[in-house]
Amino acid sequence: MRSSVKFTLFILLLTAMLTACSSEKKTAEESPAPTPKEEVVKNTSTDDTKEKEVPNKTQQFSGENFSFSYPSTWKDAGLDVPQITAAFVNPNPQGPFAENVNLIIEESSATPQEAADISAEGLASGAGGELIQNYKKLNYMDIADKAAGILEAEYTQGELNAQVILTQYFVSDGQAMYILSIASPKDAYDNGGKAIVQNIIDSFEIVNANHAVADPNANAGTNNDDLTEENLFAEMMAYIIPIEVENGALDQKNYNYIVKNYTLFPALTRETQKKAIAEVNPNIDSRHLFKNINPYLEQMIEVSGYVVEIMEEEIDEGLTVTEIHIIDDYDNSIFGYYAHTTGDILQDDYVTMRGVPATYYSFENISGGTTNSVLMGISTIEKTP
Repeated sequence: MRSSVKFTLFILLLTAMLTACSSEKKTAEESPAPTPKEEVVKNTSTDDTKEKEVPNKTQQFSGENFSFSYPSTWKDAGLDVPQITAAFVNPNPQGPFAENVNLIIEESSATPQEAADISAEGLASGAGGELIQNYKKLNYMDIADKAAGILEAEYTQGELNAQVILTQYFVSDGQAMYILSIASPKDAYDNGGKAIVQNIIDSFEIVNANHAVADPNANAGTNNDDLTEENLFAEMMAYIIPIEVENGALDQKNYNYIVKNYTLFPALTRETQKKAIAEVNPNIDSRHLFKNINPYLEQMIEVSGYVVEIMEEEIDEGLTVTEIHIIDDYDNSIFGYYAHTTGDILQDDYVTMRGVPATYYSFENISGGTTNSVLMGISTIEKTP
C-alpha cells in the first residue's frame, strides 16, 4: 500500500489541529464547527435560528461512493479541510460541547483493528494534546461480515473540562479506509445519545468503492491524492505552517524542493547526509533569511546554535516529529521541524542543523515582547562541540 496505516492517526491529528485553529477565528455570528472527533463547539444559535427537534428524524448524506444518516436538526459544519469528506454538528447543544460527526477517507489496505489500535495507542500516549486528555479506550468490537470495527473511548476535552465519548467506525474495502467519528458529551451519550450514535453507524453504507479519497495536498496546490513516502514531510510542513503562522502557508517552491529531495527529509544514512551537506549553500546564513527569505526557499542552508527548547512527539512506532528552537551564532531565533528522533540532543546543547527555510514565525517571549523567528524543515541535526 502507498499510504501506511501508521499515517491514519497522523492525518487525523493534523486535521484536528488545523480545524481547531481555524474555528477559533470564527465570530459569534458564524455557525459552530467541529474538529474531527473533538472540536470545541459553542452554542451561538439565536431563538430565530433554532429549529424544533423532531424525535428520530434523520437526514441522509450521500457521497460519491458512500452514504450515512444523521439527526435532521444537525447542520453542515462548513469545514474547509480537504481531508474531511463530510461533517455535521448539533447547533443547539445543551452544554458547551456539541455532538458532531465527521467522515475521513484515506487510501490504506490496513484492517479496521489495525487502524483502531493506532488511533487508541496514539491518543492514550498524549498525541491529542490539550484537546484530548485522559484518553481511555473503552471497547473495540470487530464486525467481520462488514470488514469493519467500532472503537469506543472516553476522554476529557481540555479547554472545557468536559467528558466526551468518542465512537469511531472503521470500515475497509481493502483499498480505502472509511473513518466515521462521532463525539458526544458523556451526559448526552448516557441519556439517549448512544442510540443516536448507533443509528449513524448502522446507516453507513459503501455504495460504490471507487476510492474518491479527499486530496490531502490541496493546501499545497498539488495533485497527489494521498500521502506517499515522497510527499509525507512536505505535507507535514504544509499542515504545521497554517497552525503556527496566522494566514501562513507552505510556499509551492518549498513543497516542490522537499518532494524532489524527499530522501533528505530526514537524511538518516551516511549517503543522504553527505548529499544534504553538499546541497548547503555556504554563503547563506540567518542574516540573509531575516532580510528576505524568499530567494532561499529552494536552497539548503546550515545554522548552528544553542538549543533553547526541544520536544519530540512519537505519533506511532517509527514516526516521530521533533520541534526544536535554537538561538544561532548571530543571535537569531530559528525553529525547526524534523521527522525523526534527535537521540541524545538536549536543551542547552550546541547543534548544527541543515534544512530548507520556509517562513517567518513570531511568538510572545517570557519577557512579554515578541520574538521573530525563521521556521525551517530540517534535513539533518547533530550535536557539535
